[in-house]
Amino acid sequence: MELELQKEHFACYQALPQLCDTHEETMETIVPDYCPDIARIVDASGCLFLRSREISEGRISVSGTIKMTLLYMAEDTQGIRSLEYSIPVDYTLEGRPGKSFGEVCMEGQISAPEVRMLNPRKIFTRVSVEVCLSPYEPTTLTTCGDIEQKDAYKIETLCQNHDISLIQGIREKDFVFSEEVVLSSVKDPVREILRSKCMPRVTECKSVGNKLILKGIACLDVLYLTDSGMISQMSSELPFSQIIEGKEDTESALYCDAALRMTGCEIHIGSESAPDDTHTISLKLFISVFVVLRQTKSICCIVDLYSTAYDLKAKTDQVELSESSELFLRQQMMREQIETGVAVQTILCADVSFGNTGISQSGDGCTLRSTANIKVLYLDENGSPLLCERRAEVSLDTDVQTSGRLSIRNVCANDIMASVTSGGVEVRFPVEFTVAAAIAPCYPCLTSLSAEKQENASSNMPSLVLRAMSSGETLWNLAKQYRTTVEDILRANELAEEAAAKDGQLLLIPRKR
Repeated sequence: MELELQKEHFACYQALPQLCDTHEETMETIVPDYCPDIARIVDASGCLFLRSREISEGRISVSGTIKMTLLYMAEDTQGIRSLEYSIPVDYTLEGRPGKSFGEVCMEGQISAPEVRMLNPRKIFTRVSVEVCLSPYEPTTLTTCGDIEQKDAYKIETLCQNHDISLIQGIREKDFVFSEEVVLSSVKDPVREILRSKCMPRVTECKSVGNKLILKGIACLDVLYLTDSGMISQMSSELPFSQIIEGKEDTESALYCDAALRMTGCEIHIGSESAPDDTHTISLKLFISVFVVLRQTKSICCIVDLYSTAYDLKAKTDQVELSESSELFLRQQMMREQIETGVAVQTILCADVSFGNTGISQSGDGCTLRSTANIKVLYLDENGSPLLCERRAEVSLDTDVQTSGRLSIRNVCANDIMASVTSGGVEVRFPVEFTVAAAIAPCYPCLTSLSAEKQENASSNMPSLVLRAMSSGETLWNLAKQYRTTVEDILRANELAEEAAAKDGQLLLIPRKR
């Protein structure tokens, strides 16, 4: 006889394994006619703007732009010059054949930009591009918490309640953040922006009613020429916020995990109301935010069952519940001495980027690794701009332990301090690792159950058994072995609860007839 199961169905999203790809972009660029000939390259930097992706038959096409900035010394002029140019990014990642993704979070970065001069009017650029896609697909989680004919077939069930994190929604929104930074009136006016960098990051994302409140900070760094021809730097942290549509009719609190991706950036001198204001720098960021909405649900799973009167045939499957992530922040101070070979007059700016991240298990925790690429732009004793670089291996032993999959979500350097030393430059900065522990627990789920009348093989068995509890044994084990119930054992031994039964205690076990 096939029995009917009481099943619960939860509509949600399933987080699929990430798709990551690193490839190299190269391009030859002609120096525009309005720029003088290049005599010496000082530094090259870039920023990746991923704008779109198309998903088709398991393939994901990604397109965007790398915005490069080249600092160089010109042949016929004094002082440092700047050249901006773009490298198109357009390629396809091979996903999983036959797999259709519902939503995809796209993130990317560039590392190790290399620019060399082919001749005074032509340059060659090589840059490594890393793109990481986190796909999500709609699914239904099904669990079994009870049986319809449970009493009629004298079935006893052992259940466990689990609090699980379900992805209840995905939200994407493109928005524009504009801000103006006014320099102090005692500073020289800005004549030309040589190089700019702005990186937004999330500081908070929470659900309020049916809305999501996103807060973040855009860290702006600008290297510029003053009217007097001096090189100066400006840094500012600009707060921003955004309201995103949330989820209606939620039974419990929503938890948000937000990722930001820049699709464009405009930085220029002047403001909207005063374009010729050389004490103001205007910023416009084009940002795409991807938010994963999680909700905690309590589910009941049957982990064991038997009947006191019937023989049961049960089929169970291991059900993988929705993956949840726990974030850990770990920090380590770094101090690097870079020899320049020449006397340093002034440090203009210092920058640290990271690549080659990895995790390995070590003892009672894990070791986080990354490569820090340190660059310092400075003036020598003759006032000529020079660049010194160093790669430093970062290794941090942590106490992070988990049974899930660990990944490094982000590595960043905050509060970079550079100072002149007798031999060159000393750079100090804290390295902050953001580590995600992804856990997708599996539980047995009852998928089918049939019952047949029990044979009378036990008719000659005694109706009452005297038995001592073994170490580690439970009343459920005894009840299942002798086809009785936990309640009957408690009643026969005048026990108020299961915890009252101790190891080695003699128990009367009444058998069902």
